[in-house]
Amino acid sequence: MSATDAARLAFELTPEEARIAASRAALRRALAGGLTGRHLAPLAAFVLAMAFTAILAWTGLISSRHGEIALLLATAAFMIHRLWTRRRFAAARRESAASIETIRAAGPFVLTVDEKGLTLTGSTSARWNFADGLEAEDAGGMIYFWPKSGAPAVLPARAFPTAEAASEFVAMARAGISAARAGRTAPL
Repeated sequence: MSATDAARLAFELTPEEARIAASRAALRRALAGGLTGRHLAPLAAFVLAMAFTAILAWTGLISSRHGEIALLLATAAFMIHRLWTRRRFAAARRESAASIETIRAAGPFVLTVDEKGLTLTGSTSARWNFADGLEAEDAGGMIYFWPKSGAPAVLPARAFPTAEAASEFVAMARAGISAARAGRTAPL
């Protein structure tokens, strides 16, 4: 897909598309610190603390009363961590929904692509540079351009004339991100 073809694409996000994009952006934002470090490691630590405490109490190296206290403390710590994680997810969902709704409420957009990035122009204008991009993906009928920080660029795949054109656009955005990382100009 060439830049002149992309410049003719006009679209407007439906409320359902905005909700889907906000949910995906929130999940991605909440998991940004890493699934292993933020979610699986605390679970593993909790299970190991439970097993270690149970073994120490069973073998008599600590009293059963101290074992029960240790189990209660480990459970309380794990539950506090889970509540904090849930709060982070809720905050990320609210913030992502607000940013996507701001973009959606601005009305119809026209997509413009150049060698440095993409711009959505409508009643407001937003720009995403390839140099600031992490990745581009096509997921569930929506095309996302994920920047290193901030809200993603969201385009419905239905805005493209064909599914192949949407795939070509994603490939072009990925090539632009790779070229920007390597210090070259993006191939259009």
